[in-house]
Amino acid sequence: MKNEIIVSNMMRAKNKQSFFALHQIQSKIKALYPTIRVEFHILWDNIEEGNLGDNDKWSKLIDSKIKNLYSYDKDFFINYINEFYDADFKDKLLTWKAAFFVVMAHYLRRVLLKHYYLIYDDDILINDDFKHITDIMLKHIPLLIVEPMNANCDKVMFQKLANTFGEEFYQIYRERNPFFYGFNAGFQGIDLSIYDQFLSTDRFLTLLNLFEYKSVFDENGEEIWDSRRFAIDTQQQSFFGLMNVVLSKKTPHILNPNEYFVVPNFGMHPKHGELHPDDNPDGGWRWGLESKITHFICHTRGKGKPKQFLDRVDIYLKENNFL
Repeated sequence: MKNEIIVSNMMRAKNKQSFFALHQIQSKIKALYPTIRVEFHILWDNIEEGNLGDNDKWSKLIDSKIKNLYSYDKDFFINYINEFYDADFKDKLLTWKAAFFVVMAHYLRRVLLKHYYLIYDDDILINDDFKHITDIMLKHIPLLIVEPMNANCDKVMFQKLANTFGEEFYQIYRERNPFFYGFNAGFQGIDLSIYDQFLSTDRFLTLLNLFEYKSVFDENGEEIWDSRRFAIDTQQQSFFGLMNVVLSKKTPHILNPNEYFVVPNFGMHPKHGELHPDDNPDGGWRWGLESKITHFICHTRGKGKPKQFLDRVDIYLKENNFL
């Protein structure tokens, strides 16, 4: 086993929600292995959604209670591309911000020489002791969690990547994911060796040019919510879900879909029937909350996360004497 776990993502702001997320996973890992170094690399988006209270309080708690935290802003990665690759992607990255996830992981591999990291969103509940997942991460085995209601959640770039890497791409994918599951990218253990072929200037530009840098706002300034939104938003998820399966050195570990799964709070579940956000008292999350990892996916439209998540955040923070 290795002696460190890297956790990285872009989070909204140094607020109550992000403090909960970072403290939760740090505590879970440290309770299992006190000597393991847990290291966080977080890009702060400085976007506020919903009213989470005193940000100054939570920002100070993040700085004092979260160990080995390395913070970044968007300019850092825009300058990273300029400095190392003499390329200007500023406008493109600011148009489609999910590209920052891809560039951050490249930086972890090329500059910091990291081998593996966990993508970890700030709207996740860890509902077990976390040992099974921690042990997999310490072995640097790619880790995947299924979205059983949406097998296409990570397929939007499939044809483009298959064309880029050839017929073998499809063959390996079929061997490693024979059921063609769709994998969530808000919680995924990534083998960073998938970036090794994108380190030279020409290959790095090939990587960045795989994506379409489109806005989620139309020509009238109205936010898009139809199928076009899905095609734009899921590019990053598709990249990680597909590349991590096919190009990783080790065969990925697909978490047991009966115990670990990511579902929204709407739509028709294959086993549990229709879910609806107006359902009481669970707001459609009754099935999602049964997973050992609950990810509160779906667009917040600026209103913040649902009560079913925020109530549990408050319970955690009270139990740990932060509220």
